[in-house]
Amino acid sequence: MSILTIAPILKYVAGVATETPEVRTRGYRKKERTRRQLISAGLRVLADKGQGLTVSDIAAEAGVSTGTFYNYFADRREILEALAEHSALELAEAAAGEGIEDPARRFATATLQVLRRAREDGTWARVLLGLVSRPGSGVDLSRHLREDLADGLARGRFDVGPEDEVLDQVAGLIVMTIRRLAEGTAAPDAPQRAVVRGLCALGVEEAEARELATEAASDRRPDRSA
Repeated sequence: MSILTIAPILKYVAGVATETPEVRTRGYRKKERTRRQLISAGLRVLADKGQGLTVSDIAAEAGVSTGTFYNYFADRREILEALAEHSALELAEAAAGEGIEDPARRFATATLQVLRRAREDGTWARVLLGLVSRPGSGVDLSRHLREDLADGLARGRFDVGPEDEVLDQVAGLIVMTIRRLAEGTAAPDAPQRAVVRGLCALGVEEAEARELATEAASDRRPDRSA
């Protein structure tokens, strides 16, 4: 390794060694705040301009320079991926945060929200599909699904075989439904049907699965504790 290559590394290490924990913490908070600011601006621009958004649009909306933008994201594609990830996790967390104790109802609500968003926003759906299909992305969009599965098994609410196989089956069902929605080939009731099939794969009786899917679609959840 040449001195030209190693010099910046040595400079960084020296800087970290002399930096106080308070400064590092303050700097970290500022970086996180700016990143959240860019994500929020990106979501607003995406809603307004769709696939036509540019880096300059997002930077202007966030009130920062394009140089600042590139301190956080390599390019337009990277922030689109961040927006898709953020939105998907936000939708799942919203369902979890509604106080729905029953994991089957929680699954129905979160899945339907994601599929509705995919139908309403084709750009978001396509970016999300690209994100989940990219090897080594390090993005875990199935975390809430795994948590619901574990919760349902612990409560005796779900009755399934090997957990990994069921997780793959249900996650694959959701991804393929998003794909059809993005392509415009999905039937009008595709989101609800996907919820029913997913619940059945988790061991819920079909009659109850249909009832839960209808309930989630109508936002009618009178009994949150099951």
